[in-house]
Amino acid sequence: MRKGRWKLALAAFLILSTALLAGGCGCSLTRIISQVGVTVRGLAAANEISQKANQGYDVRQARAKWLEALDAYNNGDFSRAGKLVDEVYRLLSNLELAAERVYYTSLDGLPVSGLLFRPTSGDGPWPAVIVNHAGFGTAGDFSDVALLIRDRGYLVFNPDFRGSGESQGSHEGAKGEVDDVIAAVDYLVSRGLVEDGRIGMYGQSHGAAVSMLAAERDPRIKAVVAEAGFYDAADLYYNAVNNDDAQIRSLVDQLLPMAGGTPEEMPEEYAVRSALNYASSTRAAVLLIHGEKDPLCPVSQARRMYDALLAAGKTAELKIYPNEAHCVNDPRGRQEVWELMFSWFEKYL
Repeated sequence: MRKGRWKLALAAFLILSTALLAGGCGCSLTRIISQVGVTVRGLAAANEISQKANQGYDVRQARAKWLEALDAYNNGDFSRAGKLVDEVYRLLSNLELAAERVYYTSLDGLPVSGLLFRPTSGDGPWPAVIVNHAGFGTAGDFSDVALLIRDRGYLVFNPDFRGSGESQGSHEGAKGEVDDVIAAVDYLVSRGLVEDGRIGMYGQSHGAAVSMLAAERDPRIKAVVAEAGFYDAADLYYNAVNNDDAQIRSLVDQLLPMAGGTPEEMPEEYAVRSALNYASSTRAAVLLIHGEKDPLCPVSQARRMYDALLAAGKTAELKIYPNEAHCVNDPRGRQEVWELMFSWFEKYL
């Protein structure tokens, strides 16, 4: 049995066992079986959506329908959730290929990859936006964002940072990933795809940190929209160490091997990952977006980054969402973020 099927089988077993224990003799076996079936099929659908996105397919409708199914599931309406999962599979059977998988070499010679989304009209060159994914995800995770931008007439490139997707190497926590992004700019420019002087970046969380660091190193990047990023790696470490949330504390276990030790032991490794140290070098116009209640990357990081940019005489704006945590999730706020992003790119690209 393949690894993915083992995971689905285990999930089904755990849900069935938990439901039986919780429900006792009065629990409806039919309802439990319905829940297990929807769970297994829903997990499999999510896995297929991810695979198709990483192959370059437009999965926006399937993702949206899957989120509807998840909402119904969370509300205990397993019948409706099952019907919505059926609809997800129908949508997955008829997808449009929207991007091409490309392979290139990073600045240090590492083979890396990404998804290239070309505008549907014209032959180029075009203004370009590089979308830098969050965390330890993949290029396909942010394909919806890429298509949103592409549909406005931009060439979009979603890199798989080293250690993710189809790229080689290991995650470095906003160090080697910056090389991968700058090499992506080289790749696009060398192929005549980019209109001269019109390159922007959007990044979220880890991707926001990478975007800022890339813009500070590469003057070809003219505009950056950075959401929920960390700009001081040492501060990120201390916030994780002292956090009440076990998941956030676990970040320390991920960060230490990348940096080689604590900030006291390896100060230069934390410094090179901190965009705050290089604010004076950027030539890009920077829009910072952050949630006031962000537990992972404290809003103070965005405020300090903004102050550093202004002190260096750079073009910068800061938009803080008082009721949001790590990234803006409220639908109206999310739509506003996209509109702010497009206005920023229209103004500075």
